[in-house]
Amino acid sequence: MSPSVRRFLYYQFPAILWAVVIFGASSIPEVQLPSIVRHFNDKFLHAVTFFVFGILIYRAIYPSHSTREFRWKFILLAILVVVIYGISDEFHQSFVPGRTPDVNDAAADSLGGLLAAVTIFLLSLRKKPVR
Repeated sequence: MSPSVRRFLYYQFPAILWAVVIFGASSIPEVQLPSIVRHFNDKFLHAVTFFVFGILIYRAIYPSHSTREFRWKFILLAILVVVIYGISDEFHQSFVPGRTPDVNDAAADSLGGLLAAVTIFLLSLRKKPVR
């Protein structure tokens, strides 16, 4: 396997796979949702799902080997991707039986992406060398 393929599988593929998982979960009609999902706060699940997505997106667009580096433009791009994907996910749900788009779900998705950005930023501060 070539280095570029390995790099893709390690950095970009997880974000793509997570996006497919989100799309798949959003495609499940309301009546077929697992009962365990109904026992959790819907907004909490959205925030956690998109928190993970935010981290994976940042990692996909900025596959740095140095964890000490932090680039604002990449974190802002990651947030933008998460917000747009969250909004498009809600639009997609308008075509799924028993599911409806919800602005509050999109807000929870965006919050998850913002929390991922804050986490990445705080981790980058912690890993800076002491002078």
